[in-house]
Amino acid sequence: MAFAVAGTAIAADNLQPVLSKLDESSKTFSSAEADIVWEGTQVNPVPDTDTQSGTVVFARSGGQMRVAVHIKADNGKPYQKDMVYADGVGKLYEPAIKQLQVFQVGNRRDQLNSFLTLGFGGSGADLEKNWNVQSQGVEAVNGVQAAKLLLTPKDAALTKSTPKVLLWIDTARGVAVKQQRYDSDGNYLTFTYNHIRLNGKVPGDTFEIKTASGTQTVNHSGSN
Repeated sequence: MAFAVAGTAIAADNLQPVLSKLDESSKTFSSAEADIVWEGTQVNPVPDTDTQSGTVVFARSGGQMRVAVHIKADNGKPYQKDMVYADGVGKLYEPAIKQLQVFQVGNRRDQLNSFLTLGFGGSGADLEKNWNVQSQGVEAVNGVQAAKLLLTPKDAALTKSTPKVLLWIDTARGVAVKQQRYDSDGNYLTFTYNHIRLNGKVPGDTFEIKTASGTQTVNHSGSN
């Protein structure tokens, strides 16, 4: 099987053209906006699946990624939830319960950044620096030809919590169209990205959360 990168047919087990495409995309990446389907699959101890959908914005600033996720539906029913990460601080706002949770990332900032840049602004060199990368062939994801990569962490501490990640890269644009992240129990999160818009202007207040009157703030300290 083969796929095309820049008009050239490439064998599915040839990893280098995919890494080169990520290098190329990384040089011009400033932002990405997309529709997102976020599916949590629990296999242990009791099988269960939870599906949320909404929109996501990625923006790179000073080598660090900022992300805003706006959930609009939970298992097919309307539900609002806003999640923002910027400058080492994560926030989760749920208007239905009038609660804002604030998380200090602490010394896990670089580790988190390596996750957030998987397929969005991260280069092929960055990928090989932080992960062992194996080609898993080519699959169509929502009509997009994607190179499927198996990633295992080079960081031993990270291996304990996230032993593997599957990543599907659009071979034409060098961005992720899907990601599957596993935990040590075999449970996994699947993120699928549709209608991806690259390098558009991102409003300055994108990574701010406006809360309603009476919202309770819960602070969580991170490790430093």
